[in-house]
Amino acid sequence: MVTPLLPVLVSGSPFFMLPLVLATTTLTAVPLLLHARPPAFRRVTGGLSAALLPWSLVGSWFGMFVYFPAVPLLLLSALSDPRRRPRAARFMAGAGLLLAVTATLFWWGRGY
Repeated sequence: MVTPLLPVLVSGSPFFMLPLVLATTTLTAVPLLLHARPPAFRRVTGGLSAALLPWSLVGSWFGMFVYFPAVPLLLLSALSDPRRRPRAARFMAGAGLLLAVTATLFWWGRGY
């Protein structure tokens, strides 16, 4: 949850962005509370990724583009259930790790 806060604080963005970043970060963390209930977890991650996609694209004008990689990560996490599909879960976890590393290197490579 702390990862998106650092670029906002370092970039010197206007103060009105901090509550938006905190609210978006809090909503993105909601699926973590539902790990014991797979059907609810899948519903929440699907709905959250559907809401986060336009929010990150429209909000990119004021720094919300940092949440764009969370959309495919949420979808990958919804599809990777190791109890139902262990082989697919390993592939999804690898794809998620690759996406997270790529997004992080791209973000910090640009000098933000």
